[in-house]
Amino acid sequence: MATKITGVGAYIPDVVTSNADFMKHSFLNQDGSGFDSDNETIIRKFVAITGIEERRYAPLDMTTSQLAARAGLAAIEDAGIDKEDLDYIIVAHNFGDIDAGSSQTDMVPSLATRVKKALDIQKPSCVSYDLIFGCPGWIEGVITAHAYINAGMAQHCLVIGAETLSRVVDSRDRDSMIYSDGAGATLISKTDGAGGILAHASETHAVEGADYLFYGKSYDQTADDTRFIKMYGRRIYNFALSHVPRAMKECLDSSDFGIDDLN
Repeated sequence: MATKITGVGAYIPDVVTSNADFMKHSFLNQDGSGFDSDNETIIRKFVAITGIEERRYAPLDMTTSQLAARAGLAAIEDAGIDKEDLDYIIVAHNFGDIDAGSSQTDMVPSLATRVKKALDIQKPSCVSYDLIFGCPGWIEGVITAHAYINAGMAQHCLVIGAETLSRVVDSRDRDSMIYSDGAGATLISKTDGAGGILAHASETHAVEGADYLFYGKSYDQTADDTRFIKMYGRRIYNFALSHVPRAMKECLDSSDFGIDDLN
């Protein structure tokens, strides 16, 4: 018996926002002061660090759960299974459904429940719930599905990662150029034979890193108390360089494969 990804799907919105669209933004430092560099320089450095040339934003009439449902349907169709055979639907996100032009998040009922309704899945024992786990939410969803399958509690789990981050960004924050919208889905299934998920490694560095990402006010000191996604990018960058390679090594060591075995 093995746990494998048997289907994949995605929904990438058609609304394209290029770096040139940020040329007229008035970016500010955390203290509300302006940058010494002009926007052309800021954007050029941004591309050099991230490689991002454009990003996709959700259409005004769509929410995160709707993106998730489209990605989920694509994964089910790719796997070629009956949707009524699903045992779990796990949707990883952080901000719920946010209507365009609104700053209020909506998570009741859960986005996973909304996905189940959108997919018209009738089976009550298909349990649907959300996973709030920051950036690696989809990965933790797959680990959870793997555990369900290993425990004999499930045969098919739909794991979706979805977000509309464009609706929680501060336009005065240059980090707003990083965020975008979309959804990706995987069908995690019990299968015969070898292979599948061989090992995993995950950690929570709460003492040193709990505040690297947070919800904060606009850098515009005259703005109201509306909160936006904020991050300490340099700290996250350094964190990734120091901790992620070690986690990768631990995972590889547990799998009995080496780095040279990877394609």
